[in-house]
Amino acid sequence: MNTYKGTKKRIQSLDLIRGIAILGILIMNINSFSAISMAYLNPNLGPGIEGYNAWIHGFSYLFADMRFMSIFSILFGVGMMIFVSNVESRGLKAAKFHYRRMLFLGVIGLLHAYLIWMGDILVPYAICACFVFLIRKWSSRFLIFLAAIFFFVPLIMNLMLWFGLSPEELFRIFDPVWNPSFSEQIQEIIAYRGPYLDQLGLRAEGAQYMQTYLFIGEGFWRYSSMMILGILLHRWSWFSAFKSKTWHLRFGIIFFFTGLFIAAIGLFQSYEMNWNGPWALTIGHQYTYVSSLLVALAYISLFIYWSQTNLWSGLQYRLQEVGRMAFTNYISSSIICTLICYGHGFGLFGKLDRLEQWLVVLLVWVIIFVGSKLILKKHKQGPLEAIWRRWTYH
Repeated sequence: MNTYKGTKKRIQSLDLIRGIAILGILIMNINSFSAISMAYLNPNLGPGIEGYNAWIHGFSYLFADMRFMSIFSILFGVGMMIFVSNVESRGLKAAKFHYRRMLFLGVIGLLHAYLIWMGDILVPYAICACFVFLIRKWSSRFLIFLAAIFFFVPLIMNLMLWFGLSPEELFRIFDPVWNPSFSEQIQEIIAYRGPYLDQLGLRAEGAQYMQTYLFIGEGFWRYSSMMILGILLHRWSWFSAFKSKTWHLRFGIIFFFTGLFIAAIGLFQSYEMNWNGPWALTIGHQYTYVSSLLVALAYISLFIYWSQTNLWSGLQYRLQEVGRMAFTNYISSSIICTLICYGHGFGLFGKLDRLEQWLVVLLVWVIIFVGSKLILKKHKQGPLEAIWRRWTYH
């Protein structure tokens, strides 16, 4: 979600991939918009996994879960480097403008998390980007090492929990989270189907949990490692002239099927374990976590390959428009989805099965496509991008 002056300086493959990532993120986020919070992780909750719901969940698990978020995190690191390069080329101090920029992002993220939807990623991104900025000039070898260490921290912590605690301790810690009581589920459904003011307390509680416990346990490490990877990909000119078109295709195919194989093992074992909570939140999560990086890199490479062809060039251009307005479209999708699902709108929270969720996703995609096209016909940027830029350079 980075803006930089003039369309001529834009890297088209970046806009294309960013646009796809914005749309793809909604495939998973729709679970959080339309069902109780734990339904995002525990597929037995919310719409469940009976009949066609199991097939739709399996598709999302294999092809979308954490994949597009990883892409977005990587692109955030790339965008940060482009922004810094542009600022420095104008003889300005990068730190001053970067931190001002992240302050604005964090403020918008807080408003988003506490007033619209608790699943905000802007606050974590702003915090991680403040740290990653400090190490952006370190050697590639050290950045690779640091990114790997950061990436594996959550994996190691999960392994320590699984093998370090007794089955009874694991059940006592994780089962109440994995299987919220009936009264807790009803309380969440009633709150989000109710008036806007009745939602604020529960939303604040969820946002605080994500910005503290989940951020410390996984978010900081994963987002930072992905942003560092983005710095490296930018340094290696991955999005412009790193390798040939054929190389990107071959790389994408190999990484895609490797990641898909790992995810498929995880999905199979999850069913074998009957979606056991302690296992799913520790060992089972490892499959999604690792495969998400491989599939994200595969998607990036395949989309770069696509951007170098004339195949469906009209669709490419529309997706680039979505990517150019990624900040605006991210917040807009939250507003639209909460209006559809929450009580101050149509009140469909807790009523949608997975097929109906997909219908909402498609509707939001259409709105984003049309809105991006109409706005960019008259303006160079989306409204939030323009405000962000004005704030940064005021």
